[in-house]
Amino acid sequence: MIDITVSYETFAYKEPVPVRGKIISENRFLKVTLLEQDYFISVLPGLHEATLEEIAFKIKRFFSTYTLDFKEINFAVKLFNLVPVDDFIEELHSETLFNIEVLLLGMIRKTHPGLFNNNEVMQNELYRASSGPSHYASSKCLKIKIAPASVEKTVRLINELHRINSGLILRLDGNRQFEINEMKTFVEHLKISISAESYSLIDYIEEPFKNFTDTFIFQKKCDLKIAMDESFSTYNQLSEKDFPQNIPVVIKASLFGISSIYNWMQTHSKKRTIISSSFEHPTVKIGLVFLAAERPYEYHGLENFL
Repeated sequence: MIDITVSYETFAYKEPVPVRGKIISENRFLKVTLLEQDYFISVLPGLHEATLEEIAFKIKRFFSTYTLDFKEINFAVKLFNLVPVDDFIEELHSETLFNIEVLLLGMIRKTHPGLFNNNEVMQNELYRASSGPSHYASSKCLKIKIAPASVEKTVRLINELHRINSGLILRLDGNRQFEINEMKTFVEHLKISISAESYSLIDYIEEPFKNFTDTFIFQKKCDLKIAMDESFSTYNQLSEKDFPQNIPVVIKASLFGISSIYNWMQTHSKKRTIISSSFEHPTVKIGLVFLAAERPYEYHGLENFL
């Protein structure tokens, strides 16, 4: 059993951030102090189901109830095999599981540093209009938000970015705003309005469709890859025929738990997997970096917004 303290603080983001169709400029954080280390946990409106109060209660109960056994650490097992699975552990909400596992990772990194993969983690950036294209002159990989009505704006931006940084890899994020015909029109317009080289540097379009199944229909007709976001959990109900190996998966680990994502990545070792943040505080990034290091050849969405 380990003593912890919790409190609450509010932090402003460096600039407003988009969350499921809304823009927020600040957020409330749960401060957890564990073994003299502070962690700041957050949830996002419209994305996470658990509240900070629920997470705080479960964290306090976990560390006041269980004795941790570090003899057989297994990152692919819930709570890394540090405690036996009982009804309380079995019923932990996946978002609470993620945050408890972040705290456990912080402890394990101190006690068993040799267990960690120290691969360098590459990151993609999120395009901010307030920064302007010139800000990304030396960037390697950039995500751009798109919408059905923004094709002309997107074309101008891509052309300007390519002029400034001819090797920049682009990822387009559709945020589930497109009907399949709108996406077809969007891609056709891109093909005739940007250079072939710029078009070839588009890595994928992330989760553009309102209707999830349109992903598989469109992927068979389009030469651009369509990436799936956290909806990837549906994968277990799909066959490889319906879910081609080359479809990238973008995962917000805070929705699933570290151990479950780690296990999935190990099981699907050839699957393109990109770890994405939910605008977490840097003290929580240990969990995201841990997972991203399992795919060192991918650019991950781990940019710091605080």
